[in-house]
Amino acid sequence: MKILLVQSYLKGDVFPPVYPLGISYIASFLTKHEVRIYDPNLSLNPIDDLIKEINGYRPQMIGVSLRNIDNQSRKNPLNYYGDFQNLLQTIKKTCPSAHIVAGGTGFSMFAQEIMDTNPEIDFGVYLEGEETLSELTDNLDHPDKVKGVYYRKNGVVYYTGTRTLPQFEKFPAPGRDIVNPIPYKNGEAAIGIQTQRGCPLKCAYCNYPALNGNLLRSRSPANVVDEIENLLHSYGIRQFMFADSLFNRPLEHATGICKEIMKRNLQDKIKWMCWLDVRGVTKDFLHLLKNAGCSGISFSPDGLSTSSLISLRKGIKERDVWNILKIITTDPVIKDTKFIITMFINSPGETYLGMIKMLFYKFLSLAAKKILKRNVNVQIGWIRLEPDTEIYRVAMKQGIISPGRSLLPANADDVKALFYLNPSLQFLDRIVLAMASISESIKGKIKHTLIRRAL
Repeated sequence: MKILLVQSYLKGDVFPPVYPLGISYIASFLTKHEVRIYDPNLSLNPIDDLIKEINGYRPQMIGVSLRNIDNQSRKNPLNYYGDFQNLLQTIKKTCPSAHIVAGGTGFSMFAQEIMDTNPEIDFGVYLEGEETLSELTDNLDHPDKVKGVYYRKNGVVYYTGTRTLPQFEKFPAPGRDIVNPIPYKNGEAAIGIQTQRGCPLKCAYCNYPALNGNLLRSRSPANVVDEIENLLHSYGIRQFMFADSLFNRPLEHATGICKEIMKRNLQDKIKWMCWLDVRGVTKDFLHLLKNAGCSGISFSPDGLSTSSLISLRKGIKERDVWNILKIITTDPVIKDTKFIITMFINSPGETYLGMIKMLFYKFLSLAAKKILKRNVNVQIGWIRLEPDTEIYRVAMKQGIISPGRSLLPANADDVKALFYLNPSLQFLDRIVLAMASISESIKGKIKHTLIRRAL
């Protein structure tokens, strides 16, 4: 069977295209079929090129990934779900005889609703789809035999039931031979390596445990570094990111990979980034990451005050968040490492004092960047409400969002209405939003002036 897998289309996103890691793993399970992957984000004319790809290849099955519903920005929202719907309509019109399959994390978050409202989709793959789609290709006439599948019969959508999450540690390598990584090599975090799946944390705003389970399924350090060496020697890829929700959970996992990198003397040939849990992070651990080639680290404490950290169910203390900033600003070994710390401005348990402390934390990071020349950036944003999360239930209880309100955006402006906004902090929230808009406006004018001068 000829199968075309289509990467999520992120129309309007200013970031470099991200390598389609998820559907590359899917492709590695479809060895009995002829598979191509199309990434519209690499094209200057994505829809026209998709039509040309379909007409030239004539696939019998077309799988469309929906990774993100939107860009989770309250200030400058982008509706990726709308782009996904446009892709479906284009595919159906261009190749009406092909089986259309939808999947991806974004799809799984809203599987039933997306199936009900997009009749172009013949089958939906729920959660991790490698084994599911492979089995489905052998049972297109009897999809009810395959767990983890949505399908249509006589105009009605049926679901076959959730399947056990696969043993990720035993997976074959992603199909990089199908999608060459080289066009993505200039993006700082565009090429991902996934070392494990699952997340043991219980953050109030996050549905990762619902999507990937709360038990970690980890690859061995040797297996991970084999993939790094393949990217380096076969494609010349020297920079990548570890695409795990938390690279250092457990700590021994990250330590083992770093030591394996240094054992093979790769540390001076590569640069990589990762997400870390603030717990257990010491100077010695950060030195180990640095010595193994780490050039960038992201932390997501998401709050600063004790009340906000409790409401977010982070399981960390205020001193843990301050300790990270202290290490970043005082340790000479990691002076050149890029750090990003993300926080939410008005979580359910936040107070005016807590928000002021968070803004002070942001001010100190700016001072460290300007005076101490530390590459640290504290990013403050808002919580995008998502299904299967505690904060969504809190928002409904507080009347912030009605129980029947869909969390799928109708358009870009609709995205703005899908954020948690603490009712008791509305005044300060408006001030912060206005300050952020002014800051972005100033940055935009400076950028425009520099470009004009360069020309």
